[in-house]
Order: sequence, then structure tokens, then C-alpha cells
Amino acid sequence: MNIFILEDDLIQQQNLQRTIKELCQQERIVYQHLIVTAKPEIILEKIALASRHNLYFLDMEIEDHKETGLEVAQAIRKKDPFGTIVFITTHSEMAPLTFSYKVSALDFIEKDQSAVDIRNEIRECLLLAEERIEKSVSDDAFILKNKYSNLQVPYSDIYYFETTGTSHKLRLVTAKKMLEFYGELAEIEAMDQRLMRCHRAFIINLANVVSFDRSNKTVLFPNGDECLVSRRLMKEVAQKISQ
Repeated sequence: MNIFILEDDLIQQQNLQRTIKELCQQERIVYQHLIVTAKPEIILEKIALASRHNLYFLDMEIEDHKETGLEVAQAIRKKDPFGTIVFITTHSEMAPLTFSYKVSALDFIEKDQSAVDIRNEIRECLLLAEERIEKSVSDDAFILKNKYSNLQVPYSDIYYFETTGTSHKLRLVTAKKMLEFYGELAEIEAMDQRLMRCHRAFIINLANVVSFDRSNKTVLFPNGDECLVSRRLMKEVAQKISQ
């Protein structure tokens, strides 16, 4: 999941960012990117970040224009029809306008509430967004069944597969856990275009790569783990990550 914040008040922006980070840590909610900005165009540019699940916290009013958040939400819907949109606003009376803009907002969080109430509402939105992801697992899951193993893991959670040193025994590292099972890297690589053999010992999920270090020939994942990239595959890895 990617989380986006659109807020032009710097103090409120920082408070919202800090609150979301703390709640995600408390509730063990994993996100790939947390993008914070006061510029609507940044939100629309970054939607292309690799994720099937995006959560947007949008200030209704940007630079004294009351309907900016609604306009941004409308533009988001064209690019991300299944994203979860939450408005944070002092103009809750504008809620009915979301129907005419057809943005299907999950919630309206009023800025005039106490900090405790705002925090609780943000927590509920994060948990609901996480629940939506879990419900869609069956539609987008890595499923491996052979005589040794039976696995089902959401592709959005997968970071990489690696050899273990034991013949035919592999390790799967995900956002939430690590699993060991018996299988073949060649079999796994062929299962989905998001999975790429970047080294004789590693298959990576391209969608979850945070960065590519050409000088050290490694790719980095959200948990801080690194996987080696063979010299002959560096160009291909770079191209696929950028895509």
C-alpha cells in the first residue's frame, strides 16, 4: 500500500505524517511509500508508484480554494478507480458535493475535533484500508502447490525469494514474515511477470523494490534487506524497475 497526504499547512502536514507513521507501527500496517506534499500535481504524478492499493488523505482546501481536494480526488479516480480517499477538512458541510464529483470518499475527518478524536478516525481509516487489501488477497496471490509445499501469499507482500544453501530449499521474505519451503527458483520466476531472477541466488518482486544501487549491484526493499544483482542483468533490472 502507498499512502498519500495532501496538506498545505506545514504544521498540520507534519502532525498528520507523524500520526500515520505511529499508527502504522502500532497496528503493524505495512506501506511501501508515504508521500507528503502541498502540491496536487505531485500526488497525481506519484500514483504510478507500483502498488495495487493506495490510500489518500486529502485536505479539502488548498491555497484558499475550497474545492481543490475534490478536484484532486476526481483526477485520482480517473487514474486509480479503487484507491481509498479520505478528506481532512474544516468544511464538512461540503460532503454532499462528493456525490456530484463521484469520488466515493471513505470518510471526512474534521480538523476542528480534538487531537484524540482525529487520531482515532485516522486509525479507523488505516485499518479499513488494510482490511480492503486483505479481502483482495485471493484475487492477487502467489500460490505454490507441489508435493513438498502449499503456499498462498499476496503478491503485494512479497519482497524476494532466495536460496538457503540446502538443496532445493528456498526462503521467501515478505513484508510480514519469512518462510522456508522446497521448490525451484526457475519454477517461481515463470509464475508472474513481477518476479525476476536478478542473480543465481535471488528472485525479486519488482513491484516492491525501493531503490537500485548500481555501484554495489544491489536492490533495496522496505525492510532494509538487499539482494544482489548480477552484472549481466543490471540493465534489464533497471529497465523493469523503471517500468
